[in-house]
Amino acid sequence: MTFALSPAADRPGSTRSHRTGPRGRRGQVLAVTAGVFCAAVAPVALSAPAHAQGTCTTTGPTTTCTFAFTGAEQTFTVPAGVTQVDVSAIGAAGGTEGLGGASGGHGAQVSGTLTGLSGGQTLYVEVGGTATGGSCYPNTLCVGGFNGGGSSHFGGGGGGASDIRTQPRTVPLTTTDSRLIVAAGGGGAGEAAQSPCAGSPGGDAGQPGTDGACSGGIGGGAGAATHGGTGGAGGGGTASGTPGMLGTGGDGGQNTGGGGGAGFYGGGGGGNINPLVTPAGSAGGGGGGSSLVPAGGTGPTATSAAAGITISYLAPGKPVTTVLTAMPQRTRTGLPVVLSDLICPGRGSTTTPTGTVTFTDTTTQTTLGRSRLVLSLGNCAAAGLVTAFRTTGAHTITAVYSGDTVYQGNSGNPESITVTVNPR
Repeated sequence: MTFALSPAADRPGSTRSHRTGPRGRRGQVLAVTAGVFCAAVAPVALSAPAHAQGTCTTTGPTTTCTFAFTGAEQTFTVPAGVTQVDVSAIGAAGGTEGLGGASGGHGAQVSGTLTGLSGGQTLYVEVGGTATGGSCYPNTLCVGGFNGGGSSHFGGGGGGASDIRTQPRTVPLTTTDSRLIVAAGGGGAGEAAQSPCAGSPGGDAGQPGTDGACSGGIGGGAGAATHGGTGGAGGGGTASGTPGMLGTGGDGGQNTGGGGGAGFYGGGGGGNINPLVTPAGSAGGGGGGSSLVPAGGTGPTATSAAAGITISYLAPGKPVTTVLTAMPQRTRTGLPVVLSDLICPGRGSTTTPTGTVTFTDTTTQTTLGRSRLVLSLGNCAAAGLVTAFRTTGAHTITAVYSGDTVYQGNSGNPESITVTVNPR
């Protein structure tokens, strides 16, 4: 077995074995320890599979769950042992307008890692929907896209945002905003009465809507990180779009109306025009909504991709048993001490562990060194370190196994042993 020499200034003294597995003889050589401890370790329960209403696939250690638009809330249950998940979310596009086919704004794409989760926790998944313009009678309010899209009259409805939250939809956002990541929806297009006054495109997520042509309505304002966008003014004194609000895009105005302001975080609805009242002109497009990006995440970026949410995570590794030893466990200052940590697979596993072990003197807050697992003993492997202490007293030594692609590390519950150092 190869041992590394610790460069630490305050080096620990001798130790014998400290074990988390079955009983064994203290101070035995590593080969004997391997045979005793690896054969009789108690198994540790593996993580339960994820529960999700989306479609989940597993490739190697990574499980990926995809959620498409359903028009209803979906859920994802965090598997046992998982504390973080990677998320990519895409908001819905704004709706087109009914006559000229002006396009709605693009939804946003946002990616990030959600941390601080716990096994069994339920996350609520809301995939935004697009409202199709031109399907409602001009003076009938058309519903906006699912999850925050603003409504319209005969323009395009605002696109709904896609988000993940810790509270269900039944809890109003005005009571508590538990959203962890949000991909905004695009703004709906404003309607045109007739040529040459073309319809007004809705704003992409985070962008204002387009002003109407031929003295038409003003486009709705873009959503911001802390508030919704302003409603655009209607042309010739006609109805203005309403401002966006928390979780809801503004409504488009009527009769050469202004576009609805983008919501915090859904897109605003496009304005409508009634050709019987205003034979020329076009309404303003709705503004695009704002997004919420987790710390260290990426985006928002406008995209033409369909709305959806992807959640991926690494399955917790299989359990191992570790045995930390020190020889000798009682020593004197300056004398060498051999630390070793034996890593064995849990019951039912046969792959030899790989990775590293970090030895630390927690008494002096000194990292003694990091050693690779280099010695195979059956299905077990071990890492070692030679060190020495310069101060007397009791020193608590910990050994943290890094884990690998098969096995989980033990940083949350490191093994420890006490070394007593006497003066020379």
